Amino acid sequence: MGLPARYAFALSENNLWTFLTVTAVGTNHTSKGTASEDAIIITAHNDAVIAVISDGVSDERCTKSGEGARLAVQHTARAIARGLEAGLDAEQAISEAFSHTYNALTELTQRENAFWGTYACTLAATVIRDSSITVGHIGDSNAYHYDGKRLTRVATALSNDQPNLIILPNWRTQFTVQTINKPYVKAFVLATDGNDSFFLGRSPDDGRFTNPEVTQALHTIATKGADDFDIMQVVNALIKHPGYDRTDDRTMFWAFRKEKRP
Repeated sequence: MGLPARYAFALSENNLWTFLTVTAVGTNHTSKGTASEDAIIITAHNDAVIAVISDGVSDERCTKSGEGARLAVQHTARAIARGLEAGLDAEQAISEAFSHTYNALTELTQRENAFWGTYACTLAATVIRDSSITVGHIGDSNAYHYDGKRLTRVATALSNDQPNLIILPNWRTQFTVQTINKPYVKAFVLATDGNDSFFLGRSPDDGRFTNPEVTQALHTIATKGADDFDIMQVVNALIKHPGYDRTDDRTMFWAFRKEKRP
């Protein structure tokens, strides 16, 4: 039996959203005393908030996958900011940033004459401008938005047997990007490791919330305009829920729309 998982929280905000980053180090690492292979970065560029997450591949051949994840989020966040500065829209900026990150990790691997998967990692990014949310990803990350009643999956890993990693030459065939431009969205979450069994429950459905405890927790935040402490408490309770897999690392980026209060 492994040691308890470790959690790290960070809060930030702008005039429309409260942002929360969460990293839960799984018992696969705490039991061995090894570091998390996940990475996350959140930064602001003019009127946009950029968040990038990555998950290093847990494989003995991928000896620097955790470093690959950390390099991936840094390269991607900076490249998205450059793209936005150059006048690209959010989807174009994310697409170009992923290409830049692929090239950077590939060149590093070649310089070191290393195994092709040395820096293997997944990659997901979002750009939030006002009520517009753009998300791009490759790998087993998922994204969801909450409308006050239900949480809908808006991005998920492609269903095939091909590895979904940013370091593969065919990464573009596994990459998706889309924009959610719906003013009624009250919350958004981008999460590593395909958390559907936690967020959506284990029964097949149309991508809607089936976990009543999670639904109620998000409803409390979205409708009552909970303060930062309440948000941290709720998310802490969510990731300690019995349906949450504590063995693997989990990194999540949450955005909660601020409600106008009387």
